[in-house]
Amino acid sequence: MDRTSWKNSITSYAGWFTNSLRRRRSILFGLILSILFFVVCVQYNASNDIGIQNIQNTLVMSEFDTDEQPLSKHQPPAPISGTIRKMKKEEDVNFIEELQEPARKSRRIQINEPQQSLPYVPPQRLVHIDFKGAPPKLSYLQKLFPLIKRFGGTGLLLEWEDMFPWSGSLSPIAAGNAYSKAEIREILKMASMNGLEVIPLIQTFGHVEFALKLPDFAHLREVQESPQALCPSYNASMKFVEQMVDQILEIHGNVNYLHIGCDEVFHMGECFRCRAKAREDLFLSHVKQVATYVRTKSPNTIPIIWDDMLRHLPVATMQLYDIGKLVEPMVWVYAEDVYRFVMQSVWEKYQIVFPNAWTASAFKGAFGETLYIPNVKRHLENNLNWLQLMSNENSRFTGGFKGIVITGWQRYDHFAVLCEVLPSSIPSMVVNLLATTNGYMNQSLQTDLNEGLNCGVFGHNNEYDGDFLNLNNDPYLWDQFSRCTFPGNTFFRLLYRLHTIEIDYNDFILVTTKNRGWMTSYNVEHEFSSPLRVDELMNDHSRIYRSLLSMVRPFQESMTGIFDKYTISEWIEQRIYPMIKELEKIHNEARDLKAKKTWPKRPLPMLKELLRIGVTERELSTPSNEGT
Repeated sequence: MDRTSWKNSITSYAGWFTNSLRRRRSILFGLILSILFFVVCVQYNASNDIGIQNIQNTLVMSEFDTDEQPLSKHQPPAPISGTIRKMKKEEDVNFIEELQEPARKSRRIQINEPQQSLPYVPPQRLVHIDFKGAPPKLSYLQKLFPLIKRFGGTGLLLEWEDMFPWSGSLSPIAAGNAYSKAEIREILKMASMNGLEVIPLIQTFGHVEFALKLPDFAHLREVQESPQALCPSYNASMKFVEQMVDQILEIHGNVNYLHIGCDEVFHMGECFRCRAKAREDLFLSHVKQVATYVRTKSPNTIPIIWDDMLRHLPVATMQLYDIGKLVEPMVWVYAEDVYRFVMQSVWEKYQIVFPNAWTASAFKGAFGETLYIPNVKRHLENNLNWLQLMSNENSRFTGGFKGIVITGWQRYDHFAVLCEVLPSSIPSMVVNLLATTNGYMNQSLQTDLNEGLNCGVFGHNNEYDGDFLNLNNDPYLWDQFSRCTFPGNTFFRLLYRLHTIEIDYNDFILVTTKNRGWMTSYNVEHEFSSPLRVDELMNDHSRIYRSLLSMVRPFQESMTGIFDKYTISEWIEQRIYPMIKELEKIHNEARDLKAKKTWPKRPLPMLKELLRIGVTERELSTPSNEGT
């Protein structure tokens, strides 16, 4: 075939192909669209499979869109301006919805996502033990300290308060069940044997209720009506603080750090001595005076303070008092969204003033004054978000972060009832300690967690198809760890039973006294009800009452090796006895209502107490404009 024929042939085939395409272009276009759709579906399914696998095999902790800072160390931080910041009610965002929210993706912590660098691990990881008014037995601490060490703890922040054996003029402060000096030394020895550094904590400004409540020290109050804070302008206040520092350092020896509190000074600049001074000057001058005394008394000891009273202070004012050279701040936030409560502008100030800083998260005692078991899901989110923040901010401090303290508050303040006690919080403590020690929390840590809590054959939870720490369905970890044998496990397990009884109790009280119309306060007051209806309402009473009574002895026995008799009786009085007492009251009311055999005709007599609130016995006249 010559070149001309070859060209003609090519041209002929090209024309034929072009005409065919023109005739079948709708078919071809549809075929191309089908191919594209098929490719997109394949890619989507592949990415979705990966996403599902990640959700199943990793614990992905998302920030909740929460405006609520857990109450204090318990109340909202008191700014220098004197106003207490108010928090909005938290909105609990669904876990899966949070995963799918791309706008927050940059702020979400995904625990097992591939990392370009090693996860951030704080140099020191301390567990805070709050002894306020409820001292654990030494035999229990002897079991607790090795557990803390095993899961990566490097130290303890010990808040003694009224459990310290104060002596001399301070002896009235010590509670009747305070530790002896020999017991304190034994606790410090146990900590040392487990390689745990001890940082003692004493309150030297706010939260001095344990002393100022007493007549011996009432004259030191800033406000005579409240024992919350010392007057910083009264010389006797500083003498009092110096005595506390002396006694703490005497028994603790040459410690590297002493935490001097200084958080939540709610009363400041109110007494006649302080009114003429600026609040920020009152605060910083007192902190400087206390810190200077500590450094003079023990030159190798660095004072630490809680940071909340500093957050609203300008850099120049803090520098004027050399605060950055005297103390190290411990920045505390217990909510999930840490940056919401310590904003970037605050970090920028701290990085100018302080070469180092500490942080403080929580494993218990942060989300409700009367809770008896911590929500591990919320606490883990808090700790993981702290790790992310510390990774972000660490290099901006000259010396970086010193470490993190995982706080475990036992009361919200000296006058508050017990919140979550230690044995109810061991799973939360070890989960959060393990997370901060490794810089993440995922299924690769399951073996360590189960072995450390002595879960044995019960360590693998099949109920959720092997899902590790299913915190959405089991936020208190009752399902995961109830059959493990960690220190205090019997008490932990009994709480689940109490929880179910409490639900039945609350439903019974609501139905009997509020929702139904035969045993309300009106019926009881006037002894006016139907015996048949009363019997119906009391159907579940005996079952719930007996269930509560049956819990008293087991709880007492489960706490015997952990707390003294005073703490045990206090816990039972706060948690179980009020329900028993209320059920007994309702039982007596039902008995009295059923004892009636005849009833008066209406109208029933007017309650005389209504006169006190302005209800008159005589009938009021109708207003002249009524109905117009």
